[in-house]
Amino acid sequence: MAGTGNKATAVAAVYAEAMLGLADRRGEADAVRAELDELVRLAASRPGFAAFLANPLIDPDRRAGSLERMLRGRAGDLLVDALQVINRKGRIGLLAAIAAAYAARHDTLSGVVEVRVASAVPLAGAQRERLLAAVRAKTGREPRLVESVDSELLGGLVIRIGDRKADATIATRLRTLSEALLARASHEIVRGTHVEYGT
Repeated sequence: MAGTGNKATAVAAVYAEAMLGLADRRGEADAVRAELDELVRLAASRPGFAAFLANPLIDPDRRAGSLERMLRGRAGDLLVDALQVINRKGRIGLLAAIAAAYAARHDTLSGVVEVRVASAVPLAGAQRERLLAAVRAKTGREPRLVESVDSELLGGLVIRIGDRKADATIATRLRTLSEALLARASHEIVRGTHVEYGT
């Protein structure tokens, strides 16, 4: 099973690379990413649509006609044409994986790195800026921060930069940030309150 997943990921990466290369040459890389993201959100919110894309028993010509009617004139021609090729190859069920691979490669092309941070309490403005500065110093790229709160972390931090957890260098530089979060979380537990901290 793992081999099948790896193969699907590799196939999705090939399509994403081809789409991004063409979109970048046309100056449409941002637009195609937004359209792909919107399609993935649509599939996630409408199980019938997701099943229509993924079902190998649906005739590809029928699906091609539906995609054409649904998207042509509403999405860019580059995306619609690419989806038609992917459909003909029987890979349209990989839409979410293709979109994820496209986004990762687009970030690299744009000099951006996604940073996912889970913390026990929301980051305060100064803490967020220290985190962003540490990531910039370590990676040389502009971080796009995705924050979540997990009260079970008990004041700690879990940081993922791109597809890996923060290494020891960044962890060391952020130790004071983690300690500050622990202090805030402990204070709120003692008070029995939860305070939303602004930026």
